[in-house]
Amino acid sequence: MPEAREPRTAAEPPGSGTPAPTKLSIEKLNVSFGSVTALSDVSLDIADGEFVCILGASGCGKSTLFNVVSGLLKATSGKIVLDGHDVSNRPGQVGYMLQKDLMLPWRTVLGNITLAASLTRGATAQDRAEAAELASRYGLGDFLNHYPHALSGGMRQRVAMMRTIAAGRQVMLLDEPFGALDAQTRLGMQQWLLQLWRDLKRTILFVTHDVDEAIYLADRIVVMTPRPGRIAEILTVDLPRPRPLEVLTTDTFVGLKRQIMQHLYH
Repeated sequence: MPEAREPRTAAEPPGSGTPAPTKLSIEKLNVSFGSVTALSDVSLDIADGEFVCILGASGCGKSTLFNVVSGLLKATSGKIVLDGHDVSNRPGQVGYMLQKDLMLPWRTVLGNITLAASLTRGATAQDRAEAAELASRYGLGDFLNHYPHALSGGMRQRVAMMRTIAAGRQVMLLDEPFGALDAQTRLGMQQWLLQLWRDLKRTILFVTHDVDEAIYLADRIVVMTPRPGRIAEILTVDLPRPRPLEVLTTDTFVGLKRQIMQHLYH
């Protein structure tokens, strides 16, 4: 499939009025493992405060892309630029949340949220107070002293999200964070995440296999080809924000879904 390229300019999220400055740039990224090419010439600019979903079949390199952006994996060529600075191969520059919540069972909810501070410099009373305030604001205030075994799957994912936010990075990589949840819980988590994103004004790069989830959440959707992973198309989601559930049945939503499905199942 020929690669469809978008002009390398900062994105303008729907409803923003003026283009936002570029926050994160992925520049001509190539990743190979021996004779296997996982990513081929991937370039993408993400605007400050933008919500971008990465969509593609299993094995298209979505998680490999995240590992490179997070600095956990060295690319064969290309670079990652954050706020105008080359951060290639430098872990800790962005927040990274995996599908598994990876909560430490011997730490309370509050202890898990403040984990990054505890590991890097030692969590202070201020860190704990700020984490408690954040958790209380977003529905976890009654669970601060609970341990992970006492929480539902959705609650554990909320704690994992709070932990990622508390790390303080303005760019957050979310790798299928709701993939293991049932449909009803997942929809509630999507709405909760959109509220967090609106309030905290973070820049989010979100991997999913779920077409409906991508359309409901994103400003733009990056559709990737099967291995080697390339950008097949970048679609702007022209739906109002905040997004009521009614958008799921609009002609715009259905049309975008049809266009994406043609790429994924051509």
